[in-house]
Amino acid sequence: MVQLLHINLMDNPSPQLQLTFNQQPDPVSDGPLLQQWLQNFAPISRLQTESSLDLVLIRFYFNEQPFYLHAEHYSESCWIDTDSQAADMLLSELHRLLAQDLV
Repeated sequence: MVQLLHINLMDNPSPQLQLTFNQQPDPVSDGPLLQQWLQNFAPISRLQTESSLDLVLIRFYFNEQPFYLHAEHYSESCWIDTDSQAADMLLSELHRLLAQDLV
């Protein structure tokens, strides 16, 4: 099970949420666990997962706007970003929602 330890709202180079879990999610085996973690938050919907050997990408919607959770093996990083200004405006709200899961 993945547990969120820290979440940080970043503005540079582009708006995103940096996520730190109890262990860095492995893109090959932990994609379903990340998807299950996101499904625990009621306003999050329409999840789609893509994975490769070094990356998992989960597309999801929050308040009818698209977001993307990336977990990358080589950089050992996990983040959420967007592709629209409307979604960028919701990052703070998404940050507050996900922060409820901090251990």
